Amino acid sequence: MDVNFLELDIATLRNNISIIRAYTQTKLCLPVKANAYGHDLQLVVKNTQNIVDFYATACASEALGVYEVSANKPILIFGVIEDCYLKELIDREIRISVHRFKDIDKIEHYAKQSAKKAKVHIFINTGMNMLGINCEHVADIVERVQASKYIDLEGVYSHLACADEKDNPYNQIQIEKFIEIHEFVKSVNSKIICHLANSYGCIGQADIGFDMVRPGILSYGFLPEFRVDEKLKAIQPVAKLVTQIVKLIKLDEMFEVGYSISYRGRKGEYIAILPVGYGDGFPRELGNKGVVYAQGESYPIVGRINMDALAISLGNNALDIKVGDQVELISNKPERKNSAKAVAKKLQTIEYDIITTLNQRIIRKET
Repeated sequence: MDVNFLELDIATLRNNISIIRAYTQTKLCLPVKANAYGHDLQLVVKNTQNIVDFYATACASEALGVYEVSANKPILIFGVIEDCYLKELIDREIRISVHRFKDIDKIEHYAKQSAKKAKVHIFINTGMNMLGINCEHVADIVERVQASKYIDLEGVYSHLACADEKDNPYNQIQIEKFIEIHEFVKSVNSKIICHLANSYGCIGQADIGFDMVRPGILSYGFLPEFRVDEKLKAIQPVAKLVTQIVKLIKLDEMFEVGYSISYRGRKGEYIAILPVGYGDGFPRELGNKGVVYAQGESYPIVGRINMDALAISLGNNALDIKVGDQVELISNKPERKNSAKAVAKKLQTIEYDIITTLNQRIIRKET
């Protein structure tokens, strides 16, 4: 049934971004990869164009999706790009990341076929050790790109591996490497955009805003575990997941619920059925351990979560909850037991995982 909604509070999203901008005092690149961290790429882009400076995606197909909504805003692709996309990206002035020396040859090849120069950002590996040019090759790669008639070096960037751990000494190692890179790059061309700080880097580490920050999960309302400045505490989660009750059962006797009869109800207990399951990306692991909210009260998920449905116990249904009533599956209130952060802790994962895995069967809508 189409009663499962991820409701996006657009005013909260915009307020979060405004808070981050005021705090960092630099350009802001909003990552919208993975369907805007599960929130909905098109809705997020449509509602933030006038308050961000850049958008960023993981891949070409995502970038083209952003372009459909916001053709005039710079778009940066973080990932390695397939050759088949390069000509189109260059034509549309979508920014391409350089991760390897051989990327330059490929970019030049397709830029020669275009009336425009390819705009690139060089990704430097300062310690994440997954993608990018190693630090010892920075001078060579910058010189190579600067010498090209077909490429415009717009930016140089890196990524912090341990930003969620404010006091991890590895952060300082990476920062010091990037400061050296920044000084060199600016000596070559002062207009090149240097950027390092991701969400928790820009609020957990001092003076690393450089020319631009990239607050992804922070913009969507998820604060880190470490203490933050009072100015940032107004940041709130943007999304909540809701559904409605489609069936209500009053048990006349002991009654087993769901696959493998892992929950046995009691006489007089009310069981409500919700049309959402792991087929929607809702975590199956919450069977017999998760909670939801209805009419402001919490109720346990009982039995195993099916592909398309789950059951909750209303106890004696003191609030007279009925079929059609709304149920909050994931809350945008951080203090609730079913907030994304609380669910993530219960499942020993991170908030990104909880929201991003909600799939397209769940309808996104603005509120």
